[in-house]
Amino acid sequence: MIQFQDIIIQRRKDLQRTMELKPLKDLKDEIESADKRGNKKILDKNVDPRLKGTGKASAKTKGQNFEQSIKNTENVRVICEYKPASPSMGDISSTPLEKAIDVFESAGASAVSVLTEENYFKGSLNNLKAASRLTELPLIRKDFLVNEYQIYEAKLAGASAVLLMSGIYPDMQGGLDLSRNLGMEALVECKSREDIENALKSGAHVIGINNRDFKDFTVDLERTRKLAVHVPQDVVLVSESGVKSPEDAKLLASYGADAILVGTGIMGAYGKSGMLTSAQRIIDAVEGLKIQRVQK
Repeated sequence: MIQFQDIIIQRRKDLQRTMELKPLKDLKDEIESADKRGNKKILDKNVDPRLKGTGKASAKTKGQNFEQSIKNTENVRVICEYKPASPSMGDISSTPLEKAIDVFESAGASAVSVLTEENYFKGSLNNLKAASRLTELPLIRKDFLVNEYQIYEAKLAGASAVLLMSGIYPDMQGGLDLSRNLGMEALVECKSREDIENALKSGAHVIGINNRDFKDFTVDLERTRKLAVHVPQDVVLVSESGVKSPEDAKLLASYGADAILVGTGIMGAYGKSGMLTSAQRIIDAVEGLKIQRVQK
């Protein structure tokens, strides 16, 4: 059985090779060059329309738009994930990215998560780059980030946000600051009350609770219920993993989730029509179900 630590070790090895081929300075230069070229598709994606033509539109609105896209006073939002495979399930879907994005948009997704880990999830940065050309929905880079280099990569690939895992990313405050300086936001994934408290101290605006146990990859939706009480109302709470049905989505909504991230529950459906039906049912199920979280 694949161990979580094996994934992290491999990720570090892959990243080291990438950094040797293209040093951080070169990556920063590419971002600066793209900015100078006025490449709006990469650097100013998701600019608030009210700012266009005012001279105030900038890449910094991208992260703000990601946060706002998954925060609503009435509806629980849904982040749809492009997820070809996983360590626990193996191959999940061979649906091309373009068709999946079409499904997500048609169903009413509020944002899209794109897996970029290659070995165990069969993702890639190229998928993220392609997604940034295919949709105006905010995009989050879903990966095991262990170095600031990957945040710069996400920026260049067109991400609106990155996933930073507590206990995996070494400098949470530094990661949050860098993401925002680059015009993105961060979804900070936590697995305990202590993680949440540390994330809040670091300045997290969006906190994720992963219902999957990385020791054995089992799922327990009750993890969201247990930890949601520690997330303040003004912080966006995203419940990740384990949503297979509208009933699962409703349950997480009842626990106070502002948004839910769904991968296999949609990608695992048969064909494009099956994916669309699954996505629509889940998104429709949580319409109007936003509640105020009980606080401890």
